Amino acid sequence: MLRARKPSASEADAPIIVDPPADFVGDGCSMFPDGDYGDCCQAHDRDYFRGGTKAERKASDKRLEQCVRAKGHNFLSKMIYLGVRIGGVPWLPTSFRWGFGQKKN
Repeated sequence: MLRARKPSASEADAPIIVDPPADFVGDGCSMFPDGDYGDCCQAHDRDYFRGGTKAERKASDKRLEQCVRAKGHNFLSKMIYLGVRIGGVPWLPTSFRWGFGQKKN
């Protein structure tokens, strides 16, 4: 016989992660020119909409850096990485913060 169990405090407080809608369009490279690496920023915006753990945020920021670097922008990729690490923290009241698409409980 299966029994329902009461969720733990951490499970009850955990947010339900919502993926961006299929027609989602981010703002590109927030507060930065959308050069030939705009597709990198759009993918990054989808990650930021969704949010998640600190490790997931860091991985997303690293993917952005690597994508911009792969387009031949070595120095710029480092500047963009620093910008998202500093400006994308989830506690800033910005439209581009980590997890911006999630509703607060």
